[in-house]
Amino acid sequence: MTTTALSETEAGSATATQLVVFRIEKSEYALPVGNVGEILRMVAIAPVPEAPSWLPGVINLRGKVIPVIDLRVRLGLASKPVGINTPIIVAEHEGQMVGLIADSVTELLTVPLESVEPPDARVGTTNAVEAVARAGERLILIFDLERVCAGSQQLLADR
Repeated sequence: MTTTALSETEAGSATATQLVVFRIEKSEYALPVGNVGEILRMVAIAPVPEAPSWLPGVINLRGKVIPVIDLRVRLGLASKPVGINTPIIVAEHEGQMVGLIADSVTELLTVPLESVEPPDARVGTTNAVEAVARAGERLILIFDLERVCAGSQQLLADR
């Protein structure tokens, strides 16, 4: 395990972790619940000139400007039109907030820590996946928020 967010739940249990599970295409991904502040319905996104395609822009959330990352594009998938029910997962990492566009948010899932393991070393260290959780027959890929967001804060700070 590489992050303390995975090592215990908000309740302080050392035997399980809680995950916010969401879908992109047919795959299930998750973030530790401790990294997720809230889930919004789609709001207006202000474009940022010359930003990469995976950063469609920024939103104003209660007076804070937050970069928004389209997870589909960030993962190398084709962009998909967003609708009013498209979720934006507002996550926080090291004091920085970011919005993540997913296809849908499906559940809050508690998994035993023994069902969570790091990805195989052959996948490499630049991959956005920090760990893999087994929930019955399902495999849920847990994002490393730092790697997913890499570059977004710097891009906005440079402007």
